[in-house]
Amino acid sequence: MHIYFYHSDYVKTLDYKVYDSMMTLTHKVGHDKEFYTVIVNIDEKSLEVLGQWPWSRVLSANLVDEINALNPSALGINILFPEVDRSSPVNIKKFYKEFFNLELQFKSVPQYLRDNDKLFLKSVQNARGTLSTYFYDNGYTNKHCQELSYKQNIFATRKAKMGANTFLCNHKELQSGVKNFGFINAWKESDGIFRRVPLFMEYNHKVFPSFALATLMSFDENIADNLPKNEILLNFPLSKPKVFSAIDILRGKVPKEEISGKIVILGSSLIGLTPIYRTASGTKISNSMIHALAIENILNNNYIRENVFYKKLNLLLSFVLSLWIAYLFFKKFYVKSMLLIFFSITLSFAGTLYLFLDNLYISIAYFWLPFLLMSILFFLEHLRTRSKEHQEQEKFLVRQSKLASMGEMISLIAHQWRQPLSAINGTVLNLDIDYRKKNLDAKRFNNYLDDIEGTTAYLSKTINDFTDFFSKNKEAQVFNVLSVLIQAKHLSSFSLSDKLELHFSEEINIQVKGYPSELLQSLLVLLNNAIYICQEKLDIIGKGEIHIDVQEQGQNVIFSVEDNGGGVPKKDMKKIFSPYFTSKEKHHGTGLGLYILKLIVEDSMNGKVTLRNGEKGAIFSIEIPKNID
Repeated sequence: MHIYFYHSDYVKTLDYKVYDSMMTLTHKVGHDKEFYTVIVNIDEKSLEVLGQWPWSRVLSANLVDEINALNPSALGINILFPEVDRSSPVNIKKFYKEFFNLELQFKSVPQYLRDNDKLFLKSVQNARGTLSTYFYDNGYTNKHCQELSYKQNIFATRKAKMGANTFLCNHKELQSGVKNFGFINAWKESDGIFRRVPLFMEYNHKVFPSFALATLMSFDENIADNLPKNEILLNFPLSKPKVFSAIDILRGKVPKEEISGKIVILGSSLIGLTPIYRTASGTKISNSMIHALAIENILNNNYIRENVFYKKLNLLLSFVLSLWIAYLFFKKFYVKSMLLIFFSITLSFAGTLYLFLDNLYISIAYFWLPFLLMSILFFLEHLRTRSKEHQEQEKFLVRQSKLASMGEMISLIAHQWRQPLSAINGTVLNLDIDYRKKNLDAKRFNNYLDDIEGTTAYLSKTINDFTDFFSKNKEAQVFNVLSVLIQAKHLSSFSLSDKLELHFSEEINIQVKGYPSELLQSLLVLLNNAIYICQEKLDIIGKGEIHIDVQEQGQNVIFSVEDNGGGVPKKDMKKIFSPYFTSKEKHHGTGLGLYILKLIVEDSMNGKVTLRNGEKGAIFSIEIPKNID
């Protein structure tokens, strides 16, 4: 699972968001110092005056000379020149000779103006300028580019993280004349946001520096020694280096103090020619600005370092703590589990923030996401297990409730059987006396048998009711509600008192498809509770009255059991269905009856139980569907 997280785009995306939040939270986007860089752009304003792009290299050379005259500390040219200038007189002469066999003469053109590329090369050399190159895949690389290496391959001992199959450099004469160059590649992250700049890339087993690093190396050869091996995360300031139009440089409108001692990035902001990148703050920056900011970060030493080691360390820590959480859940140490999760996230956030202030980002999302997801999975699995255990416990309580009811009902059956058994015994005695006195004719004998048969039928019905109540048959069946009410009356403790009256209509004719045993048990709970309350209050109410009302309401049937025992106190209304809550004396109740009633009605019959107080007492209502399917 954690190996999956290491390569997951979800973790990467979260990590990007955390990094962006850290950048904003720590206010590291501020910039109190003066910028070391300025940007000179060949923009629409310049084209409006000097014509379409590409310009003649004479103009480019003039621009480089004007910048150099302002005394910059370094000049980086963020423009590629892969082809020779075809507007150069020497190339025009060659073109007409090759295609039209014409010999053009440029006697009036000074010798130094006949080759624009040489003129441009000389200007770049005088300014100690840095040229740009570009890496990409699946393309063609000129032979002189294939053979190119950076300053005798001084980075041969470095292993670049990124590489390419194709190398685009400047045309041969220009590229061979300038020793300082770097790649201008910049990449967006998978979420489309720009955050980092590669410092080195590999091509043809040789390592090359980035354009920003190469520009810095034009005046400090050792600056790369203390930099990260592969890339840096940029620290974006709120403000940006100044940008000047190329035409303003050529017209001398830019004061020398704006350029003197600065690192100048000469680039283009022309729409369609220069890629634009979006930052996490929503602003857009050009390729030239990216390299200018990279130079600022390096010189100010405030770039953000990131090491893949911390990603692996965070995943390992996440795995260890996830196992710990699983153990705590298994041991049911819930408070400790929550505290561990809370303190782990809090401490890791504080540590990440502290290290970020020191310009180190430790990729904390590689800890947070796996740890939290694994904790949630363990928690859900624990809930599933607990739910299963709870269901088993509920079933056990229901069985226990039935067993408790069995004890009560056996007493009731014994009470109800005494009179019928006495009647049978009396009938048998009379039969014996009549037989001895030879006073037993066929009619009298049949009468005695009818009495015995009727009494035994009553005993058999009592046994059937008792058996139905404890039946394990869970298949829904169609039954008449009235039959269940009669059974409930017969099995309840109603017959133990002659000061109780039970009323319900014997004309009820409602068919229900469901579980008669569950309905019977539910009604018995309510009946016996009502009987108990009435018996407790007989001194006050004189006679106990219990009414059972059955009503059809749409596709449901509602059973209401009302007594005249005074009702349930308001303070007990909310907890009346809670397990182990009882208002009875300890030897009269366990506090499970109404709790189990609620379980049976809701879980087995898809119904609901409600309680309200009427004028004389409590009214418990059971609402169940007429068809359980």
